[in-house]
Amino acid sequence: MIAAFAQVDAELAEAALSDPQVLTNDAHLESLLRNLAQTLHVGPANFCWFRVPAKARCLRLAGTPHAMKPLVGMCGSARCPQATHHPCHRPVWAGQPDAPPMGQTASTRRANPFTPRPPLPSPQRRPS
Repeated sequence: MIAAFAQVDAELAEAALSDPQVLTNDAHLESLLRNLAQTLHVGPANFCWFRVPAKARCLRLAGTPHAMKPLVGMCGSARCPQATHHPCHRPVWAGQPDAPPMGQTASTRRANPFTPRPPLPSPQRRPS
């Protein structure tokens, strides 16, 4: 019986080293948040945790891999390892399917891009 309790004590001691802990000091929390704030960039469609500039997809696309800030407007967040999406970004992403492609207005766009276009009248057909 004592061996069983000793084993439980050992497991609890090991768990205490790796389990999350409650911060008892506000200064410690402020320090942690200050370090995170230097790398967090808030965008309309995602959060960018700009920790390793060489991994930032926006900088690779722009050809400026040594920049000190991300190019939030060029973010390819679906493929960037430093981008995260959260519930607050849902309205931005939900509105995308309804937005017309660049250069088109809602009135010139077909309802479904996979719907075939009606055939052209005979005089306007191009020779094949």
